[in-house]
Amino acid sequence: MRKFVSLPYKIMGPLMALLLMASLLITLLWVNKNNQDYDIQQQKLRQQDQKQFEFIREMLRNRMESWLESFIHFQASHAETPSDIAKNFKNEFDYMQLNWQINNLWIFSAEQELVFSTTNNTPNDITNDVAQVIKFQSSVSQIRCNESCQVQTSMPMLTNTGDLVILSISNSLLETLASLHRSTFAQLAILSVNDLQNNEVDMAQVSVKDMLVNAPISSSNRKVMEGFLEQLPENLNLFEVLNSGYRLDNNKGSFLLNLLFVEPDGNDKTYVLFVHDISDVSLAHQQYQTRVILISLTVVILSSLALFFMTMQFRSRLILLAQQLPLLAEKKYSEFKANKFYKNKFFIDEIELLQDSASLLGKELESLDLTIEKNTRELENIAMNDWLTGLPNRNMLNLQIEKLLLSLGDTHQKLTVLLLDFDQFRKINDSHGHDVGDIFLIHAAKRIAGCIDEKDLLFRFGGDEFVLIILEKSNQDRAPIMASKIIDSFREPIAINELIFYTSASIGIFSTEDSSSKIDDLIRRSDLAMYASKDAGGGQYSIFNEKMQINALRKVEIEKEVRDALDKGEFSFALQPQVDISSGKLLGFEALIRWFHPVRGFVPPDEFIPVIENSGYMLEIGYWGIKRAFLILQRLDELGFKELKVAVNLSASQFLDPDLIPFLEGQLKTFERDASQIELELTERTLVADIEQTLETMQQLKKRGFIFSIDDFGTGYSSLAYLKQMPVDIIKIDRSFVSNMENNSADMQIVSSIIAMVKKLGMTVVAEGVENSIQMKMLKNLECTIGQGYFISRPIPESDLYELLPDKIHYQVWDGLDNLD
Repeated sequence: MRKFVSLPYKIMGPLMALLLMASLLITLLWVNKNNQDYDIQQQKLRQQDQKQFEFIREMLRNRMESWLESFIHFQASHAETPSDIAKNFKNEFDYMQLNWQINNLWIFSAEQELVFSTTNNTPNDITNDVAQVIKFQSSVSQIRCNESCQVQTSMPMLTNTGDLVILSISNSLLETLASLHRSTFAQLAILSVNDLQNNEVDMAQVSVKDMLVNAPISSSNRKVMEGFLEQLPENLNLFEVLNSGYRLDNNKGSFLLNLLFVEPDGNDKTYVLFVHDISDVSLAHQQYQTRVILISLTVVILSSLALFFMTMQFRSRLILLAQQLPLLAEKKYSEFKANKFYKNKFFIDEIELLQDSASLLGKELESLDLTIEKNTRELENIAMNDWLTGLPNRNMLNLQIEKLLLSLGDTHQKLTVLLLDFDQFRKINDSHGHDVGDIFLIHAAKRIAGCIDEKDLLFRFGGDEFVLIILEKSNQDRAPIMASKIIDSFREPIAINELIFYTSASIGIFSTEDSSSKIDDLIRRSDLAMYASKDAGGGQYSIFNEKMQINALRKVEIEKEVRDALDKGEFSFALQPQVDISSGKLLGFEALIRWFHPVRGFVPPDEFIPVIENSGYMLEIGYWGIKRAFLILQRLDELGFKELKVAVNLSASQFLDPDLIPFLEGQLKTFERDASQIELELTERTLVADIEQTLETMQQLKKRGFIFSIDDFGTGYSSLAYLKQMPVDIIKIDRSFVSNMENNSADMQIVSSIIAMVKKLGMTVVAEGVENSIQMKMLKNLECTIGQGYFISRPIPESDLYELLPDKIHYQVWDGLDNLD
């Protein structure tokens, strides 16, 4: 189940998250910028230390060289040899040691021979410096920390006689550090690694904490510096401090430690340590960052409070609206109108518009509910009753059957369903329109209602179908009696205005004592029984049995087999000759479809044609047959049998198919054939399926040269009514009349009348089913034009026709028909 979250919190949540993120981001950027400025300030301080150290060192060096040069020039008139110079320096050494902080002094000749020394030992560094001075003729100054840190300076000078003398001196570094202290205000000391003489020390592994204070400014300064070093981390690397310095925070404040090489080339393992007291700057930096964070938090908190109080007002109004709207769903309109919504005097907002819409919705819903209550009662009556006949409809039928099935139980009763459908009802609609058809159904419903008992239930199922429900004891059987009574009632015609309609009814019956039966099963089985009545000729009733179910399944199976047969080419034609009765001349053939199943063998057309007659497969077979007829005519032409015709049967669905005319035109172009050689054979059902569409199609095909014939003429009652309207060329007399004409005067008279009538209409007559010479002679005497039947020839399979035909034709006369007289 979802948890309720108030709207202010839904609004504040995302907004506060965005505000907090924005504030955090700005704060971080602000603090980061401040840290960068702080780091830059420390870096500048480091750079100043470096410059100041180099400046003071260079200044002291220059001063020392200036002093020595002045001293040498002053003594030059008395110094003609190096020994004279040495004597002068020896005399002034105490003064120089006191005032110039010179610790030791050496004088060398141009040949690097020691002329004078204030010490017993001459360091190798001095000797090297002397050699460098002689080589480059310029001064050399180095800071070296062996036992203690000294500034060693070597410089060339000339005696009064022009001899070269090299003067080397060493003085303490304290003056440099003191001057640097006065200019930078930093605590200073010279540091070195523990093992200063070991050149194999890995400097990358040296920790600053382990370095020695080699030259402090004072003894107190040494303790301070050693105290700073002790507070450093164990893993603080020497290079890290050399590159960026280190900030040390302790209880006395914040200090910046900068470490610089004593010599610029960095080859010596001696460094100058600067310790700056940055407590004030660090404190100011921390206070600044704290203020930034506090400002950000304050902005977020104040914004949150402002947003919360702003949304709370909208929340209270929305809660009131949310409490009121369910009253509309509960149809409590008076309570809804009793509560008034808050309205601001100065402005209108969206919530107020929503409140106005809710008020308007309440008024509309109240009005709509009153209308619905009124219309519901009318709709309930419409939903359960047929608007045309006034009988209960299919919805009521389902409801009543469901109730009756529940009432069966152990009462030893049975429920019987009778489904009625009128035969040939479509002709009424097609011939006279749906208005007349509706009036017919009204009269029919009244006639059916007059045949049943009051306790029986009659429903209009749909179209021209009616359902009768009978509930009776298991040992009773009123359904067949009731069905016969209804069927007999429709033997009398129904009169509508000046029109008289004769019709019949087909009824299917199914009974059950099982209360668990399904409604659809009851209707479906009674429907199967009704169609069995129609298949048997109509105007009767049938009681459902399992054979009907099997037949229905068989129809489905046949449809599948027909589809497979089309794909596999199992269909073929058998051609039955049509001859001129007076001369015996072959005029053409009637194409009769044959199906040879690979397992069941020959399948009669009567078994599969009715099943697929209204399906798409019938269209496929029909178009296959037309194309096959054109191929047969082409093959006959090749054998020399020209100007023959082939009659092909068209089903009702194919004749009304809009693709029929384009297909026939395409075949004419493909085979370059005269359309009069194709006879389109129609049945009475095809003619009356849709009389207007049928006439239009026939007229279009007639203009293109096709011939029309009506098959099985005389078996229906409607063909004569339409015969004058249709462009028919040939009438085929049904075999049922021809086969008995020599023994039955009535059939003889029918055949004679049909021939006479058709000839008066300018049509050709074809007699079907001619089985003997007597029938052939009688037809000849009646001036029947064409005959076909077993007497002439049985249907010939197409595969045998082309080989058999030359033996059957003699001077264009069919074999055996040249001596009928």
